[in-house]
Amino acid sequence: MELALKIANKISKNERFSVYIVIPMWPEGVPTSAAVQEILFWQGQTMSMMYKIIADALAKAGLSECYHPQDYLNFYCLGKREPQANESASPINQSSENRALVAVKKYRRFMIYVHAKGMIVDDGYVIIGSANINQRSLDGSRDTEIAMGAYQPKHTLQQKNTLPRGQ
Repeated sequence: MELALKIANKISKNERFSVYIVIPMWPEGVPTSAAVQEILFWQGQTMSMMYKIIADALAKAGLSECYHPQDYLNFYCLGKREPQANESASPINQSSENRALVAVKKYRRFMIYVHAKGMIVDDGYVIIGSANINQRSLDGSRDTEIAMGAYQPKHTLQQKNTLPRGQ
């Protein structure tokens, strides 16, 4: 929600601002389970709400004919497509218990779960890491997390003697 509001704010100021979000194809768990389907439903509702906020901001700024909300906000999920399998391999039982296996063989797509988070601050500092803001990641005794931050010394506020782009 905050990202959509930030984009709307930038649109009202006629400043370019784009957001690219990488999410998993489905959350952890069995993709067809009721819990995962409920999460996917609300995730879709959230995306629709974000696009509506951006569309309303474009309309208010008189830019609806020039731009589309997807010029400002995009969602991606990563996957891997396997090459066509050798059909002489062992056949798969087509029973209902093997539906998932049959689908995997048919579509040959596998999700790549992205665990990294990244942020660029004021065009000058980047931080990339794996931690979530939850007890499991921040406990210190369960998951192992890592992060790194970087900047270019020649491109700091002091060196450039100017505010970051977009200010």
